[in-house]
Amino acid sequence: MRISEVIPIFVTTGIFNVFKQMLRLRTDSLKSFSSKTALVFLFLLFNGFNPIHAQTHSFSGTIGKYPIYIEFTTEGSKVEGYYFYKNKLIDISFSGTYKAGVIAVKTTDGFGEVVENPEIFKFKWPNKAPLGTWTNKGKPSELKLLPLTAKETGSPKCTNPYLVKGRENLGQMTKVKLGLFKLKADGEPQLIQGVKIRHFTEVNTGIGLFRVDSGLVAEKLRDANLYLEYLQLSEFLGSLECASYSNYGFNFGSDYNFSASVGFVSNDFFCFSVFNTFYCGGAHPDETNYGVNFNLETHKQVESEDYLIPGKEKAFNERVYAYLSKENAGYFESGTPEDEMECEYNNPELWTTDCNFTFTADGLELHPSFPHYKAPCLQPEWSVIPYSELKDLIKPEYYSKLVKLK
Repeated sequence: MRISEVIPIFVTTGIFNVFKQMLRLRTDSLKSFSSKTALVFLFLLFNGFNPIHAQTHSFSGTIGKYPIYIEFTTEGSKVEGYYFYKNKLIDISFSGTYKAGVIAVKTTDGFGEVVENPEIFKFKWPNKAPLGTWTNKGKPSELKLLPLTAKETGSPKCTNPYLVKGRENLGQMTKVKLGLFKLKADGEPQLIQGVKIRHFTEVNTGIGLFRVDSGLVAEKLRDANLYLEYLQLSEFLGSLECASYSNYGFNFGSDYNFSASVGFVSNDFFCFSVFNTFYCGGAHPDETNYGVNFNLETHKQVESEDYLIPGKEKAFNERVYAYLSKENAGYFESGTPEDEMECEYNNPELWTTDCNFTFTADGLELHPSFPHYKAPCLQPEWSVIPYSELKDLIKPEYYSKLVKLK
């Protein structure tokens, strides 16, 4: 949530903060609170005493011939906001003033400071369709703004039930970006256990994920694709936020990569593993490896407590470690050539119920986590435990469905 979305919430609750402060006064202080003072306070409170309300305004428009979207918040004479080009979707922040009917703002960095050689916006305000100029390196261009339309903020993607639940109170600019989410098909459809899937890449960010074409009952196919859309939309927005953050004058650049390896799709679950690397500025990039296991009956992601029999957590940890250390001894003996990165796979804490996982046709694949400097240790290919090794630990209703995946 942007600061421009948070400000109005605080402003509208400001009146209650006044009462809170009154209630904090000691009893003796209240006794000295004269009736005249009380009447003045109440008069101001209910007859014209208003805090300065922050107001947020969103527009589409053009800089010269280039389509843009812009959002800014006015609070008294202060103005803060950002804009982005329609073909880029990366936020560029600005701040400035509102004086004598004119808003004048300059582009800023991530600390709110005006950047060297800033872009400058000037336009008359208030106005339903502001006109003005945008100047860059001394060269002005015409600025035209118009109110956002229902088409620009009303994409069906904004009503995806999983997105609505996961991201409450979508802002106007987020809705605009969701409307500019575009997919292109990648390659030929793929058949997995009798289910046909097709891969798609988002044009602006390169975020790729699959959809289910056929092979599931209609209701589950629809639900699977809604959740897959939600995941891809979330990564799409995350990639843009990363790029926008690094763009706020930090000069770090950004890098955001998301890849998914499909495990299987059935009428019970769809499961895949993700490898995500991102750099939005800072000392170093971040890497993460995790599994997505969606239960098409419960409409939720599966957690370890969902499929494990209660009270079997300790036995699970011990069984997993014993199996992996036996089958992959070279990785569990410190100082061996297989452990050149000093991953310390022989640390039992890596292989517990807290470890991320993916259901696969071959068994339960575990994804141990590591700090950045051990990123090459992520996603070991050998960390798969056959379901038969865990049969007495997995709930029967899960085990019967998982073993059918072969």
